[in-house]
Amino acid sequence: MRRLIWWLAAVIVLGLIGAAAAADKTHENHFASIRVDGKKIGQVHYTVTYDAEGEVESLKTNASYSVLGFEVYSFSDDLTERWRSGELQALDGYTNDDGDKYLASIQRKPDEFAATLNGKNLTLPPNAFPNSVWNYQITEQSLLFNVTDLRLMNVKVSKRDERIKVDGKSFDAERFDFTGDWRASLWFDQDQQLLKLEYKIKGRDVVVALDQT
Repeated sequence: MRRLIWWLAAVIVLGLIGAAAAADKTHENHFASIRVDGKKIGQVHYTVTYDAEGEVESLKTNASYSVLGFEVYSFSDDLTERWRSGELQALDGYTNDDGDKYLASIQRKPDEFAATLNGKNLTLPPNAFPNSVWNYQITEQSLLFNVTDLRLMNVKVSKRDERIKVDGKSFDAERFDFTGDWRASLWFDQDQQLLKLEYKIKGRDVVVALDQT
């Protein structure tokens, strides 16, 4: 159960939001639903800011949820990502995963990411990409880092076309399956906007999907 909660925490901070944006948009709000074994356990709110050219400028995620079982597990998160020209420039996040706390900060330098995690300094390679599934660029990466605890993850990605249904609506989608240190499936629509994330933990189906309005 504890491992399931950790992976749900990772999903929450991934930043589920569409990568494509029209140039005249400057501010958007999005919501995503989280289900375990088909049961909805919560909803996440995301706010995205774009610059004058329509490029993502910042992403702010606020989320909290609890899972009832033999024990009650709680999770809360406050994360801000800052981007420029398609590259992550900085990240600041605070996560409380049922008492396990992660205070993370990242700054892009010319040849590395300078980072701190719970007061400890560390560096990440410049080609490492955050496992922010909202960003279509994640489908082209082989080295990711977890935005909660900054752990590096080597992955392989395969792609195929698939028609799926999300929130009662059908979409022609691109499906990407990640294997290696991070195992997940992502579906993007024809505008390269994330539709759904799915994976299994100890036989449990975990699905995170953007609400369709």
